[in-house]
Amino acid sequence: MNKYEQQKIIEVVLYILNKTGGIDFYHLFKIIYFAEMKHLVKWGHRILSDDLCALDYGPVPTMLYDAVKGKNANGTILADLLNQNVRFAGNDAPNVLLPEVPANMNYISKSEVEALDESIAENACLTFGQLKQKSHDKAWYEAYHKENGTNVISPITMLEVMDADESVIEYVKEQLELEGELI
Repeated sequence: MNKYEQQKIIEVVLYILNKTGGIDFYHLFKIIYFAEMKHLVKWGHRILSDDLCALDYGPVPTMLYDAVKGKNANGTILADLLNQNVRFAGNDAPNVLLPEVPANMNYISKSEVEALDESIAENACLTFGQLKQKSHDKAWYEAYHKENGTNVISPITMLEVMDADESVIEYVKEQLELEGELI
């Protein structure tokens, strides 16, 4: 993951935190997950380049999850960037993240803002249990039970969960094949 992609993750986090006034990282991860689904089904690509993995309590952006835990994953500086821009609320709310600065909107497109805003509106006030139930969808189940060989959530299955048009599914499949050829 290059530096731009890492900075974009931070800017999306800052956008969500500023919009919500601060939120626990469980809600943050689920807001991102559902925004990713919305953007993928409408535009044929995800917002972030961070893999979404199926963990016990639902999907999480993998490298962001590590960064929140204070670890720089896979040679990234994401935890360092997060630490410079976000702080934990403190002892009374140890899982709540607060923004230190506004998001740099040069990193976030209008279509991404739309998906993020919709996801914030739909998910920020849900309880832990409601979010867990909602995020344990077919895409999570398939990855969690390693039906696709990994716990990385498939964008194709995400599209199926969202009842995407077949043309969008075919487009995303083609894009994934092209990306695979470039690696």
